[in-house]
Amino acid sequence: MSDTSFLTKTKSVHVIGAGLNQERPAHRAFSDMKGRGYRMVPVHPRDAGSTIQGAPILPHPWASDNPELFVIFLSPERTLGLLRKWVIADRKIPFIWLQPGAESDDVLEFLSEAGIPHSFGKCWVVTCIQNDISCEDPLPNLPWAIQTTSTDGDQCSVWRYFPPGTDLKLDGPLEWVGDLMDLRSSDERIPRYVRSLCQDGESLAETAQRLAIPPN
Repeated sequence: MSDTSFLTKTKSVHVIGAGLNQERPAHRAFSDMKGRGYRMVPVHPRDAGSTIQGAPILPHPWASDNPELFVIFLSPERTLGLLRKWVIADRKIPFIWLQPGAESDDVLEFLSEAGIPHSFGKCWVVTCIQNDISCEDPLPNLPWAIQTTSTDGDQCSVWRYFPPGTDLKLDGPLEWVGDLMDLRSSDERIPRYVRSLCQDGESLAETAQRLAIPPN
């Protein structure tokens, strides 16, 4: 399968290393790729719970058991460490797109020996722009949710649910964050609990909204 055909059929792209630093290429990718139809999911452990252009930053890329594409904006050492961690955890690793600077002989050898499909030596953003590549069947913009620990001293959990595109700066200890797709598919404890609270005739989105605290 060519890069072009693969990318036109991809709907969700996890951007590994995309945090709040606006000077980083991973952050700029969200502006550069705007309007191309991808559900872009930023992943950055330190900045998780905040947003980039209304997309919640996740602490890891495994809210879904079936991710499609990881675009990695990390050093070779950090890239190799993550790949080893994922393989040891028996994760279903999707296609890996190594941004220039993320690859090394050790990283490429590991990917090849593990049988993980990958691309290197080409920038994902530049490839899409130069070849006018977009998602041919984009997902709708999705609402998203976050659960934090209350900062008023009672240690209670606070669940909030936001319309698509809402921006937030993390304002309390993070317990969980993700969009509606993550909420539907994640096997983590909090999404499973929220799904268990769905009432008869109620959609998951309606349940998430019902459980949320009123906006300020």
